Amino acid sequence: MKPITIAGAGLAGLSLANTLQAAGVATTLHEAHTLPRHRVCGEFICGKGADSLARQGLSDAIAGAHPHRSIEWFMRARCVLKSTLPSPAYGISRYQTDQRLANRFEAAGGRLICQSRWSVAPEEGVVNCSGRQSTRSDWIGLKLHSQDFVTSADLELHMGDQGYIGLSGIEHGRTNICALFKLRPDVRSSKETLLLAYLRACGLTQLAERIGASQIDPLSHVGVAGIAFSQLPAPRPASLQLGDAYSVIPPFTGNGMSIAIESAEIAHPILMDYANGMLSWNDACRSIHLECRQRFKSRLKVAQALHPWLTQSKRHKVLAALGTAKMLPFRLLYALTH
Repeated sequence: MKPITIAGAGLAGLSLANTLQAAGVATTLHEAHTLPRHRVCGEFICGKGADSLARQGLSDAIAGAHPHRSIEWFMRARCVLKSTLPSPAYGISRYQTDQRLANRFEAAGGRLICQSRWSVAPEEGVVNCSGRQSTRSDWIGLKLHSQDFVTSADLELHMGDQGYIGLSGIEHGRTNICALFKLRPDVRSSKETLLLAYLRACGLTQLAERIGASQIDPLSHVGVAGIAFSQLPAPRPASLQLGDAYSVIPPFTGNGMSIAIESAEIAHPILMDYANGMLSWNDACRSIHLECRQRFKSRLKVAQALHPWLTQSKRHKVLAALGTAKMLPFRLLYALTH
């Protein structure tokens, strides 16, 4: 069999590496940083992600995850939506999930090389799972963990002026607190207080005080900038991108982890044909790209169209009115973005 090299040990890279190695394909996984580590992520799997993990034989990666069903949306301190998810979302940190998948891969004989930044230039047998492509953007993502923060629903979304923040329970009684904000040159703060400073700047002062008074894990602070959403890559010869390297869905959907997992599932059988000499590398890349486009294009485009409604104060008034009248079509919006 032809070997496969994967650049990037995120969810897409780790999932794919595990299934290929288990099927007898010699797989090398390069990760530019160390594992495990904290990542800017909603840290729950909803939609089709858990079923995809099960089909890949990787459900043990989320064993013990918190099943979430209830959801609430807030505008400032006002609750405008209470609903339940059509199926559970599973809350678990990337720190734990990534470590479990990495351990499983190495136990199966896979070669994991950390602090190794592999070139993502198009090359036969190399899969780009290195995460989002850095670009000019006015968005910043920030994340931290709190040990004792109490939420009123399993999943909460708080909307402010030019930003929003999601809260979800993970292992060991912790709450993952992950936010997206428009960059504000006037907001200057230390790494440890930057998320709170942005919350105050976008009008979520009460939430900032609650988080600030909680027991925050000082090692969990992490941020990322240069984020572009819902961009579909044009196919190129010998080029294969999966997960966030393919495209980044706006985070309010909570569907980024699922897309990464699903993209690995899409790629696996086609890469097996390549490894067995039944398909050329260019044909494998083309087929995977086509299937990813068919699976994710609609989700990405709908999420992109909805995104301004969560960040612009003028549109918040419409959402609030619909929510108060119990006319906000949450189940429809969920179906369109998952």
